[in-house]
Amino acid sequence: MEIVTMDHEVVKAVMSKIDRIAAYVFKKENVPKEEPEILLTSEETADLLKISTRTLQRMRKDRTIPYVMMRNKCRYRLADLEECVRTKIVKCNPQTLEEFRRNYLLNGRDGGREYD
Repeated sequence: MEIVTMDHEVVKAVMSKIDRIAAYVFKKENVPKEEPEILLTSEETADLLKISTRTLQRMRKDRTIPYVMMRNKCRYRLADLEECVRTKIVKCNPQTLEEFRRNYLLNGRDGGREYD
């Protein structure tokens, strides 16, 4: 029977493998989880912010609120809207935004409707 000490090659090999596994796990934990980008239509955005679509259009024109054009239609990133609310550019109840995000992610993309 052989006595295995901390200096034994087998122990060193196992410790090396454990160190590599630990490094891999820590590296994976540090990667931020990427949330899907949520794009809202003008109607959804106006409803969320409790404003009219005309007011939303005016805000776009005045560059008060960020938007993106997709296939000649305006879309609003939920993350951008949250930032506008946070910096008080747009008045809205932050709990409403969080509730919307939770419901949106729970119910799937937007009820199956596709954007054109």
